Amino acid sequence: MFTYRLLAEIDDVVGDNAFISEEDRTKLKYTTQVIKETLPFYTPVAMITRYNMKQTYMDGFRIAEGTEIAVSSTLLYFTMQFGK
Repeated sequence: MFTYRLLAEIDDVVGDNAFISEEDRTKLKYTTQVIKETLPFYTPVAMITRYNMKQTYMDGFRIAEGTEIAVSSTLLYFTMQFGK
C-alpha cells in the first residue's frame, strides 16, 4: 500500500526528470518519512568495530586490551540503554 503512495509522490514531484533536485527533495515529505522509518532496520553500516585501548570490565566480563569489539548498529539503535 505505502509503495503506491511513495511512487505516486515521486512521480508527482519529480516527473520525468532523471535526477531529483534539492528543491524536489524538500517537497518529498512522505518519501522522507519512509526513509527515516526504515533506515534503522536497513542501515548502510551493519557493524561498528573498535579496538579496546585498555583492559576494562563490562557487565562483569573482562575485556582485554587490544580486543576487537563489534556492535550491531541496528541493535544499538533499538536498545534503549545505549540508544539514548
